[in-house]
Amino acid sequence: MMVVSRRSSKRNAPGAGLGRLRLLLTWIAAVVVLSAAGAVEAADRPPTNLKKVGDHWTPWSPPPAGPNDYIIEKGDTLWDLAGKWFGDPFLWPQIWDENRYVLDSHWIYPGDPLVVPGRPTVVPEDEAPPAGDLGDAGDGQDKVVTAPPQIVVEPEPLVAAADPADLYCSGYIEQYPTQPSFQIARGSTEKVSQAQGDVVYLNAGRNAGIRAGDEYAIIRNTDPVKHPVTKQTLGTFVRRLGKLSVMLVHEESATAVIDFSCEDTVAGDALVPWADIPVPMMSSLPPLDRWAEMDPSDSAGYIVTLLDRLSAVGTGHVIYVDMGQDEGLLPGDVLTMFREQDGSLPPIKLGQAVVLTVQSESATAKIVQSVREAYVGDRVEVSR
Repeated sequence: MMVVSRRSSKRNAPGAGLGRLRLLLTWIAAVVVLSAAGAVEAADRPPTNLKKVGDHWTPWSPPPAGPNDYIIEKGDTLWDLAGKWFGDPFLWPQIWDENRYVLDSHWIYPGDPLVVPGRPTVVPEDEAPPAGDLGDAGDGQDKVVTAPPQIVVEPEPLVAAADPADLYCSGYIEQYPTQPSFQIARGSTEKVSQAQGDVVYLNAGRNAGIRAGDEYAIIRNTDPVKHPVTKQTLGTFVRRLGKLSVMLVHEESATAVIDFSCEDTVAGDALVPWADIPVPMMSSLPPLDRWAEMDPSDSAGYIVTLLDRLSAVGTGHVIYVDMGQDEGLLPGDVLTMFREQDGSLPPIKLGQAVVLTVQSESATAKIVQSVREAYVGDRVEVSR
């Protein structure tokens, strides 16, 4: 949803000069060219193809900001900036002419840069052409020029759908699991298990291409996951345990420190190259009307397992479902959780979950809204 933060519709007073009119004609010619290229949208329809550029959202493709560029702020319009920089808001086309990455002058976005043009020279009014020329209305009066509205759109802020613990301390279902050969050999002390800040030894070094500074995720293959209905094995649950960094490398071993841990790690826990997991961002959840009629599709999936062997879950818990990339599921997708009832009774809506990570035939999701507890065997369907 777009939030319009400012609309400017100021009008010129009678007696505007010929210089302003000539600038207006320059602007009209520019609009005709851009319109012919399909670049200008109607002023009352903001662009919908917003993308994140740096730390802000914009539909345009702005160049990197130069040292003397102006960064657009909330509430700015080209009209007001021209009045501020040139002392005349009617000179706003001069700003647009220097910043043609803005494909529609009606829509500028906070965070985008603007090249500040030099102050233009305006033809004095005493050089106006005879009556009847384009600069005259035909009755001795200058034409009244109306500047088109310029609108600054403030996109609805996005919030993270999960925190780091949800992403890096949960896990996933691996359909065809393998046990990586690169592992924690033992701790540097006599402790049986290790945790954040502890130093550990690894079972490979330069002989395996390990280098100082390399980062690895600590994982552990746990139990097989069986489908609650078909009873078929879906794969093995792989638990994410933490992260470590290599400090020293020897020929056949390495010394590392555990940067963070979700639970205790032990000798034999496997190591795979570290990869950051993008945090799904969202502005709002689709509405959940728990009493509205629901007709689940044939593609609806199931909750197949829960973290830490929990028997029931609600808001804030992580669930694992038998839907994944093969079904077109993507991180950030919203799942509606529901429970089927016997006979002709309608399904019971339980809440909503946001997909965090996906594998080929499974996905990890976080419950962000629940009205009733959920169990293994309850159903999920993508909310489109």
